[in-house]
This record gives sequence, structure tokens and C-alpha cells, in this order.
Amino acid sequence: MKLFKKIAVVAFALIMLCGVLAGCTATPEAVEDERGVTVEGNKVYVEEFKGKNLISIAYFDTGYGKDWIYEIAKDFVYENPDYALLLEADSSLVTNMENKLTTSKNLSDLYFTPHFNWEQYVAQGALTVLDDVYSAKPDGDGGKTIEEKMEPVYAEGCVMERNGTENYYVMPWTKLITGIAYNVDLFERYELQVPTTMTEFNAVCEAIISKSTAEGSRIAPFVVPGKIGGYFDFLGMNWWIQASGIDAVKEFFAYDSVEVFNPAKQPYQGFLRMGEEFEKYFGTGSDQFAKYCLSGSMALDAYSAQRDFINGRAAMTINADWLEREMIELIKETDFNMKLMRVPYLNDAFKKDGEYEAINYAADANFVCLPARAENPDGAKKFLTFMNRDDELKKFTLATGALRPFEYDYASLRSELSPFANSVLDINDACTESFFDFATGPRRFKAPKFILDTPYHAIVNGTSPSSFCKKEYDEAQVRWNVDWAVD
Repeated sequence: MKLFKKIAVVAFALIMLCGVLAGCTATPEAVEDERGVTVEGNKVYVEEFKGKNLISIAYFDTGYGKDWIYEIAKDFVYENPDYALLLEADSSLVTNMENKLTTSKNLSDLYFTPHFNWEQYVAQGALTVLDDVYSAKPDGDGGKTIEEKMEPVYAEGCVMERNGTENYYVMPWTKLITGIAYNVDLFERYELQVPTTMTEFNAVCEAIISKSTAEGSRIAPFVVPGKIGGYFDFLGMNWWIQASGIDAVKEFFAYDSVEVFNPAKQPYQGFLRMGEEFEKYFGTGSDQFAKYCLSGSMALDAYSAQRDFINGRAAMTINADWLEREMIELIKETDFNMKLMRVPYLNDAFKKDGEYEAINYAADANFVCLPARAENPDGAKKFLTFMNRDDELKKFTLATGALRPFEYDYASLRSELSPFANSVLDINDACTESFFDFATGPRRFKAPKFILDTPYHAIVNGTSPSSFCKKEYDEAQVRWNVDWAVD
């Protein structure tokens, strides 16, 4: 009897173990929509997956999520049932593109990446020319080409010369809108107006400190993801553009002369002015950081800073259009109400014809690329063309609350979008153009925006803006005709 019991127990355990293992390796549930399109895990197809013309896509899902690409994928296979899509979410694309493109192992047909130095892979012959995609008319023969639909600054930023010929090698899949996210309910409770100048902004910060302190629980004006550092650029570059004007900033990125790093004159004089404004709120020398920022901010990653903001520990955070989609679950849980404001104008901001220049700093563009050794380049190009149809551009905006840098009727979607997404559209509509870090000129691949250090961390750590700029200028003079030299 005891032996029987032991056998029974072992048998039961084996049955349970098999069940667990079966559960771990179970095939993902296949969900079919009313059109007959099936999503089975990361597979999207009609009728059956096997035997189809397969397009494999790796995409960066942090920030904008995955809903947008599944919506477009479902539409694509519905209209092209001989194709199937394999969609792989890959957050490692932010650091791993070099390994993928240089080893050519297990290559996807398309990569929807965050910013990466795609130019160096063009030089190596690792990326496919996309001129035929840019000349395609996704909306039909009577419509515009993709090149014509795309905002000119983005089209210009996707071209590179190789072997004496200029071609398109990448395509933007987002139009980044940067600014300052703010707690709408808190602003309303404290009767604060959204500031448009730094004088107004400073008054808002002081009011937040005084009013929250009077309530007995001090709320910081800012929480920042200081561990990342790059988020500070959403403030800094907007201020630099304001201080110098967009044409002068473009002159800096042309790197035609070492004097673009001279803080005594434009465009670098505007860079120095940006640093001085940044120091007012984030400098540690006069303890401004402790006054305006949530304690511990410099140790926070992006998610942690966003969580503190949504949980009400700070009134504002430096961020961009992806914030709502990235934090959607916590936003729903807390019923948090937020919007994105433009970075307020410096009091001495550059004016053109008597008016401030309204420029959106779009940071580093996010690109799609097609590896030269991809297995299905024709299918990849077909999908790229399809996703730039007007209706599919709208699908992206509906799924993300963000924009793509193309001409399409996103305004018709406003009633279906959240207040935060509508504020993103408001910023876009208020700006005459976007600017992202795009180097031109003879030293395009040699001279960097920051040489020795990032100005933001340096200023937070006590370096004065003038000292930082002097060191950068001195270093640029050393390197200009040495490792930055051109033929």
C-alpha cells in the first residue's frame, strides 16, 4: 500500500510537471478578426502562416508600444493575403544594431530602430537603397510620392552619398515632439496658466513651491530622469534654437569652421546662453537643483521619473510625445490628467521679422532600415510603401497619440484622441518646422555636438556654462585639423 501510494504520488507529480511544461511551451492563442486576419503571438496572416511570402520585422517597442505595427500589419496581410508577417519586439535595438548588421546573422527584413548611426553602415554597404520606395505612390497613381509627402527636413536627413551618388537609405517612422509634461489637475487647482516665456515659467515654479508647501506637502516643480541625461536635451536644444535662431543652429551642425564652437559669437553664443538658463534650475552651485527638482532625480531612469510624476510627486517632467503610451497602465490606474507644453521662450529669444521662431526640436530621428542581406527585400519595400498610405499614417496616430513626419489629415482624429495627444498635436501645429540633430558639411561624421562631456551633467555637477564652453572650444581647435581633418 505504501509503495502504491509512493507510485501514485510520483505519477501525479509527473502529470503535473507535464502540465506545467506543456503550459510553458503552449502555442500562442490565435485570434481571428472579422476580416479573417489572424494574430498568433507575433505572427500575422490570413488563413494559414505556412507557405506564405514571409516578411520579418524587428521593432523598438519602448515608448510607442506595439499596437500601431500590429494594426498596420493586419491591414497589410488582409490586402495582400499571400504575405505573412513575423513581428519581433526588440528593445535591444537601441544598442545592438551594429552587431545585427555586421554579423548578418538571423537578420530581419526591416528594422524599426531608435536613433542609430546608420551612415557608417551605408559606407560598409550594409543597407539597401530605398529610392524606389521614396518614389512610390502609396495612395494610388493620382497621389503623391512618399518623398513628396514627407516633411523636407526628414527627407534631407535620410540621404547619403556613396560612391559619388546620393540615395535614400533610411526612412523616419516617428516625428518626435518634445516639451514639458505637466499635471493638468494641479495647474487647475493652483490656478496656474501654461507659461509661454521663462518669466512666466519661473513664476509658475515659485507658485508650485509656495502653494504646495502651504498645503503641508511640498511638491517639486520638476522630476527629471537624470540617470539618462539625454532628456535634458529636450530643454537645452529648444533653448539653443531660441537663443541663436534655427539658421544659426544649422550652421553649427554644418561644421564648416572651428569658430562654430566659439562662445563669443553665434551660433555657440546661443549654446552658452542655453547653459546659463539651464543652470538657473539645475545648477548645484547655488543649490538650484534642490530647490526646483525632486530629491534623488539624478539617480532616476526615465520610467522611475515618469512614475514619480504621474504619482504626483512633481508638477512637471521633461519628456516627449511617447509619454502617455509608455505609461498608459499607470495613467489608467491613477486616472492621471496631463498634457505636453512647448518649452517656454527665453526672455531674449531670437526673433525673425519681430516674431519668435516656433521650432520643434525632434531630437534624434527614429529610422526604418532594410539590411542589404535581408531575405525578402521586395516584400519589405512593399510593406514600407503600404505603411505610408494616408489611412495607415492615421492608424499610427490613433494607436500612439503621436505623429509621423508626413502630410496627412491627423486633425480629423482629434475627437478620438486623449487631451495629452491633442496637446502634442497643438505643439506640432504651432511650429513652422522640426529640427533633429542632423550634421552636414565636410566633418559630418567626425565633429560631434558634445566633445568632452554633456553640458547638462557637467552643469549639475558644478561646472559653469562658460567654463564648459571654453573647454569645448579649446578641444575643437585641437582636433579640427587632426582627427577631424578632411581632404
